Amino acid sequence: MKKLFNPNGDDAEKRLFGGNITNILDMSNIKYPEFIEYVNVAYSNNWLPQKVKDFANDRKQYFNVLSVEEIEAYDTIISFLIFLDSIQTNNLPNISNFITLPEVVFWLARQTWDEALHSRSYGYTLDNVVQDPEKIQEITYRWKTNKVLYDRINIITDFYEKSLAEDSFKNFVVMLVANYLLEGLYFYNGFQFFHNLASRGLMISTDAEIRYIQRDENVHCSAFKRMIQISMDEDKELWTPEIKDMVKDMFNVAVKWEKKFSIDTLGDKILGFREETIIDYTHYLANKRLKDIGFEQDFPEVKINPYLHLEKIAAVDSEDSNRSNQFEVSSMTYKSPEILDGWDEI
Repeated sequence: MKKLFNPNGDDAEKRLFGGNITNILDMSNIKYPEFIEYVNVAYSNNWLPQKVKDFANDRKQYFNVLSVEEIEAYDTIISFLIFLDSIQTNNLPNISNFITLPEVVFWLARQTWDEALHSRSYGYTLDNVVQDPEKIQEITYRWKTNKVLYDRINIITDFYEKSLAEDSFKNFVVMLVANYLLEGLYFYNGFQFFHNLASRGLMISTDAEIRYIQRDENVHCSAFKRMIQISMDEDKELWTPEIKDMVKDMFNVAVKWEKKFSIDTLGDKILGFREETIIDYTHYLANKRLKDIGFEQDFPEVKINPYLHLEKIAAVDSEDSNRSNQFEVSSMTYKSPEILDGWDEI
């Protein structure tokens, strides 16, 4: 962990991890300008939950149209998403304690805001759809009664806790990969559930909130992918076979629990989902994430994204098409007011 202020540091030594810096955020001397661009992209994507104003149809459909299984999946997936963004909001400052590149610290400060905003969005959605305070509390803390959800949350938390157990390069890698998995794997079967409902004309406003969140997560995933790539370049000798095997083991655990939770929550119970497609999509996504950080694909090959039709409906760039830009950000019309004509555009 770096010192809060280190007057004997040398800010000429620019490294992601282990640099002997003063900890002054010198933003005029940037080694990796892409992190400034990540912030610019995130800022241009600025949004607020209140952008989605009318949940009347969602509320009617939740109580009168959705099946019992769809309501259960809606509640459980939102509960899981609440956990994911809660742990990110709380943990990202811990990562900054080990980062010795000012531009990455700058980015993580912005990402922390995004994660907190997502948490607010889930609360805003439940307030407008479910409305009953007792039911909302039950959904928020569903891990207390849903064992699969509770076990899944503990596995994820375990990665984070282990990364903070002691200062070491190994645990730094655990921290980066744990975040890469969260941003690049854990959200997405859940996202597809909401896109599936929207494709059938259901819960459109909820899905609009999810689309804004997913747009942010694409940028977050790209940023952590870049951090891993930088670490592998700057610390080649530290990326031993043991470290690489550990990364593969983390992926194996993550994929196992992504499939288990998604099958338990969606399985063959929801129109448009089957155990087979859940497994294929999880393998498809995990292989892509491995390939993007220079690892061989470790799971059964799935050539075509089985939910490609949902990603198109959701206006999210497909995994096997050209991205709208290098940061994997899908084209959506809502931008920061400074990019539009004024605050009345919000």
